Amino acid sequence: MSLRRALVAPLAAVLASAVVPPAASDVVLRPVAEAAFPTNLAPLPDGGVLFTEKETGRVGLLSPDGRIRAVAELPVLGGAERGLLGIAVHPDFPREPWVYLYLSDPADGRNRLLRLELAGGRAVDREVLLDLLPAVSGYHNGGDLAFGTDGMLYAATGEAHEPARAQDPDDLGGKVLRLAPDGSVPSDNPFPGSPVFSLGHRNSFGLCVNPGTGDVWETENGPDRLDEVNLLRPGGNHGWPIALGDEGGPDLERPALVFPEVIVPTGCAFSDARTMWFGDFHGALHRVTLGGAAGDRVLSHRVVATADAGITDVAAGPDGSLYVATATGILRVTGVRSVPAATPTGPDGTAPTGAPTGTPGAPSGTGVLGAAIVLGLLLAALVWSGRRLRRP
Repeated sequence: MSLRRALVAPLAAVLASAVVPPAASDVVLRPVAEAAFPTNLAPLPDGGVLFTEKETGRVGLLSPDGRIRAVAELPVLGGAERGLLGIAVHPDFPREPWVYLYLSDPADGRNRLLRLELAGGRAVDREVLLDLLPAVSGYHNGGDLAFGTDGMLYAATGEAHEPARAQDPDDLGGKVLRLAPDGSVPSDNPFPGSPVFSLGHRNSFGLCVNPGTGDVWETENGPDRLDEVNLLRPGGNHGWPIALGDEGGPDLERPALVFPEVIVPTGCAFSDARTMWFGDFHGALHRVTLGGAAGDRVLSHRVVATADAGITDVAAGPDGSLYVATATGILRVTGVRSVPAATPTGPDGTAPTGAPTGTPGAPSGTGVLGAAIVLGLLLAALVWSGRRLRRP
């Protein structure tokens, strides 16, 4: 959902790798609307929230007054980890009325990145920006989208269940891509002429951008262990399939967080420059506090709330509001407070030693978005294709 750090390294990647059990918290998840397996959220400047439905292909709009209506409906190839997977809105919306989507196309079984032009609250034009990998295997399709503070579009791609693709810089599989809003390749990308921004990714479900630093963060699922939260660097290699978690060498990027047991991390968002939130498909909402001179050190990590269904995305609105999508609907997060820049506990900004430990149990079996997804999918069986999905 990417980071290599030796297990003895005195950094928050290791100290915070074990999930801290939920503690007393003023963070509350309040249901806002029901939806048919929403996969991704995109808040709008006017307070509305666009969302994608995985199996129906519907792009819905949740208005500030709580009403829902369809903006567009697209044919999608569903089942497993396919479908309508990602959404982002042009940073100059509505003056630039473009909505970006990542979907599995039933016409030829490929994943595609496209954009829709909205007028009068409806899609009036459609443009394909990039053809991606075949979605026929059903798994490792990627799909999350996010605009950076640089105005560029970032897209997480899966490796189509073919691990070698992730290490090939000339292949679009297992990467995070960086594109201009029109789909062209920026001249300052790390690999000249290529949309590849970072490589070595296995199965990512989350991208988010720190509004204070411009850093791009990513969540990544391991096969049956060592899920990760990654800080991406231009041209960085996050290891798959060479290594997982902290198993890699000095030529591989190191994780910000590593989870020895499967949690299935999904979407992420920032409520301020020092606070990142991400969900997991067990239904846990995680809060991460960052510090250090560059704002890239994990100072603390805690589960602060739990939803009744698996979390698929977290998104922050322009007014500071925070939303969560689950397998059954959309929730608003209350009790979110902006925090001042954290003061590091050491001269290099590392977290204190002796962080609490204790990882909630996670089944070692497999699932749609990760290892424990089968139980979550049972709750959403009417939305899914009905088949038992397993984590490859």
